[in-house]
Amino acid sequence: MLFDYLYEILKSGGWVLLPILLVGALGFYLVGLVLVEMGRDFFRRDYSPFFDNLFLTLEQGKEKQALNMLKKKPGKISWCLQHAIENRHLNEDALIDHISEELNKGIYLLDRHLPMITVLAAVAPLLGLLGTVSGMVHTFQVITEYGNSNPVLMAGGISEALITTQSGLLIAFPLVIFKHQLEDRISWIKKQVDLGVTRLINIKFHANGGANHGNT
Repeated sequence: MLFDYLYEILKSGGWVLLPILLVGALGFYLVGLVLVEMGRDFFRRDYSPFFDNLFLTLEQGKEKQALNMLKKKPGKISWCLQHAIENRHLNEDALIDHISEELNKGIYLLDRHLPMITVLAAVAPLLGLLGTVSGMVHTFQVITEYGNSNPVLMAGGISEALITTQSGLLIAFPLVIFKHQLEDRISWIKKQVDLGVTRLINIKFHANGGANHGNT
């Protein structure tokens, strides 16, 4: 029953409906890849309490316990902070450069698909518009050949125009929303990593009047 209904929709939508569905499938697949790469960080909101406990543990000299805390909270933020703690022996400039490099690698994995998602979100309604034009052309061909006295003959072209337009918009809207949401989360992740690394550097190099500055 369901397959018959879907077949009728595909048949009514004409040939343009197929590329629209392919664009949608690819777009949502890429969104899924970004979500998988982002992990639980997509749902997290506030790292401040966790940072307070983490850096209190570090100030007490419990580095292994701090690393275990990060491992229990998987995600890009924890991953970058693990690298920072594991490389605390570096001097301040070297540590900042190292974490910036690791952060750039992680962010690249997150946002590399966003430009393609943007393109697909723009292409979907354009394909829907193409389907509208194709359906109208089909309708006018029927009118030219048979006249407009029989609405049943014109239903195919009108159905093609409406279904493709609707499909293109239904695909574009969620892709645009997901894309903006993912951009916001990636920006949030970068800010959280910057905050965490700054606090780590302050503990190591600027505590007690900077007594540890330059230690290797």
